[in-house]
Amino acid sequence: MTYRLEHIAICCKDLDRTAEFYGKLFNGVPTEIRKGAAGYRFCFVKIDGATPIQLMESKDKEGVHHYGFVTDDIEQAVKSYAEKGAVILRENRDQAGKLTTVFLQDPNGMEIEIRVPR
Repeated sequence: MTYRLEHIAICCKDLDRTAEFYGKLFNGVPTEIRKGAAGYRFCFVKIDGATPIQLMESKDKEGVHHYGFVTDDIEQAVKSYAEKGAVILRENRDQAGKLTTVFLQDPNGMEIEIRVPR
């Protein structure tokens, strides 16, 4: 299996202002703002071809929320994590029931997202 860092998700209190900040200071280009499954607003900010930053609007949290990786074999990755005793927080599946994303917890409580490439 191979892994590649896909994004870093940051919780922010004011999504519009934060996206504007990264645009103004770093020439970041935000994607369209969307709503997450849990109801929060989010977007990605792309900066000079680097791994994008995901901005997630939150009233009560600030700072890094999770790191996101992509892998070439999500099913094998999840099997490997279970065998190695990883803390699996949740799995997401598409409408056909195919596994698309898994969230793990590292020893410090940080969430790690592993997904299939988009």
